[in-house]
Amino acid sequence: MMMSHKDPKSAKNAEPAPHEASGPFIVNIGEHRIRREIPRIFPSFEAWCQEQKFDVQGEALKTRITAFLGHYARLNRDSDITLLNVQAFAATLDELMFLGKTNDFLEMTHVFGAYLEFLHVSGRWGGTHEEFEQIDSYFRCFDFPKFEPDYSPIPELQAAIITVPKLTEEEILEAINNLPVAERVQSFLRWFGPKREITSLKVLNKKHVQEAAAALDVDAMFISGDIPVGGQPKTGPILFKGAQGVFRLGFYWDALVAAGLIDLSATRAYPSREAIRFLEDPAANLVEVTRCVAQNMYRAVSVEINDRYQDMEMGYLTRYFLLEAAVEPIIVEVLKHPIRGLDDFDPRGDADTIEIAWNRLERLRDEGLVTIDSRLSIPPALLKPLVLELAKASEVEFRFKDPADEGPDLADRPWT
Repeated sequence: MMMSHKDPKSAKNAEPAPHEASGPFIVNIGEHRIRREIPRIFPSFEAWCQEQKFDVQGEALKTRITAFLGHYARLNRDSDITLLNVQAFAATLDELMFLGKTNDFLEMTHVFGAYLEFLHVSGRWGGTHEEFEQIDSYFRCFDFPKFEPDYSPIPELQAAIITVPKLTEEEILEAINNLPVAERVQSFLRWFGPKREITSLKVLNKKHVQEAAAALDVDAMFISGDIPVGGQPKTGPILFKGAQGVFRLGFYWDALVAAGLIDLSATRAYPSREAIRFLEDPAANLVEVTRCVAQNMYRAVSVEINDRYQDMEMGYLTRYFLLEAAVEPIIVEVLKHPIRGLDDFDPRGDADTIEIAWNRLERLRDEGLVTIDSRLSIPPALLKPLVLELAKASEVEFRFKDPADEGPDLADRPWT
């Protein structure tokens, strides 16, 4: 059977056409209408954001809130920006979602969320409490677009079912507490502190890499020249020229950002409020935080490559292995042995692709996310985040023996 390469699932992640390149950040008549209003409130809003250590500041803050309120003003035909009409506000969100890039929309609404909170706590809201509750409730319930990976169905597992066992809270906490990922998340956030400089690629500045890697139990050393021809040395510290050169650091960085524990601005990264609260009392949310980070790590090794020139899907194969092991622990040699007679594009028959997929599984093993001995298995305490991330999207059936596990997706950060 040939493994399919999926096209992007929706236009929301597609690049805009040339005439749409500026997306929602174009100057429109609504922006002209509110330019007299913005100076009356923006200085106070900006000062409040600085006090709150909000992750967007300066011109970026002004640009985003002006664009959002300008679009709203055009639809509402009113320059009042402290009393928002629910219908016009809803129409604004609906329209902006389909203008430009999804990430631009998410950043703009991120700023608007801060603006709405500012109006409320500062007493600047121009309407009644009930009117504010209407706007706030709609905003919180709005279904924001998310960057979702493309997952193909796995036909070989469509007759299988994954059963997530019922565990006591004590059993889950003990199991999570013993995972390397749980300790490393805490260690990294403690090192991280109130803020760190990042590059234009949204990764840590190279001057932070050695300390950051050490917080994750990695010995790393900066090298100004080229990495040796033979690659990384077999012993001694990992050589790096930038943050991308230390795999574990990038693995954790992406997962912590995706989990909402690290917020990014143009030049700085900050611990989120959730991260700060977590460090104040790690035990209170250790299970939820660790599971959410684990879910994003499972995602990172399982995303298929949307590249028409890429023949083999390592993400597909790694996901297949993980779900096989979630159904029941499976003998390693069975999974590692190439299957004969398959279509040329089926990764299960390609030894080189299998090796790459297993390298990914070994990365997960180093964090405690899988167990590899004679069999590949998933720690029972991590079956929930694994199936929530991979099973349904892969059309694999699953059930929870504990009805309490059938709550919200961990990616929605239930500890907030």
